[in-house]
Amino acid sequence: MVRAKVDTQRDERAKRESQIVIDAERAAREEKTARLRQLRLAAQSSQEPDPTRPKPTRRRAHSKG
Repeated sequence: MVRAKVDTQRDERAKRESQIVIDAERAAREEKTARLRQLRLAAQSSQEPDPTRPKPTRRRAHSKG
């Protein structure tokens, strides 16, 4: 049985190139996740009332008459 010739340099180069792409995609995904997490935390903190600020009092409507 004749074995197919394997180009090991080509395989190694392909592995290196694919690893570069995978690492770049992972870094971009982690950066996006961190950015979205910061936005979500900022939105949550802006929705929560400030505990040091006094609660607003309701004004009564003046009666006509």
